[in-house]
Formats: sequence, C-alpha cells, structure tokens
Amino acid sequence: MVKKNKNKDTEVHYRFDLEIDLHGYTIDDAIYRLEEEVIIQYNSSILIIHGHGSGVLRQGIRAFAESNLNVLSFSPGEDINLIGGSGVTVIYTK
Repeated sequence: MVKKNKNKDTEVHYRFDLEIDLHGYTIDDAIYRLEEEVIIQYNSSILIIHGHGSGVLRQGIRAFAESNLNVLSFSPGEDINLIGGSGVTVIYTK
C-alpha cells in the first residue's frame, strides 16, 4: 500500500503480511474468514479492506479484533492515515 506524504513529494510504503478484501461479504462470512486467518497468520499484520458502505462490516470486524484472543491489536485505517481511511483496518496477530 502506498500513501502520499502531504508535506513532501515522496511516497510512504506500507508492507502487510496479508491483504484481505471483504467487499460484498456478509458479517458472518467475514468473521468466519477472519477467524481462520488470525490462527494461520500468527505474528502478522493483516490489512482488511471492508469498504465504507453502511459501516456494518467495519463495526463487526473491529469488534471481532477487540475480542479475539489471537489478535494482539488493531488499527483503524483513519487513525494511521492509510489510503482507504475508515474503509480499512489493520489487524496484528499474536
């Protein structure tokens, strides 16, 4: 993922161990997919693309990240200035 630095004409590159696009998933299907991935992808950073939409996926994914024992932490895209803003979430696994 690339982010343009507002103060300079440079690009900031982010590297994630896995990128998952959950556009079009139901919340149940998205959580099922994430449950599998956080077990397989231990000690990893996972970029979750859930889109903006109604916010149902965003809320469900972030609630999952808060409560899952295999998730070390998570960062909403808007908090770390990622392209996609509130339409992405980064999960860090244990």
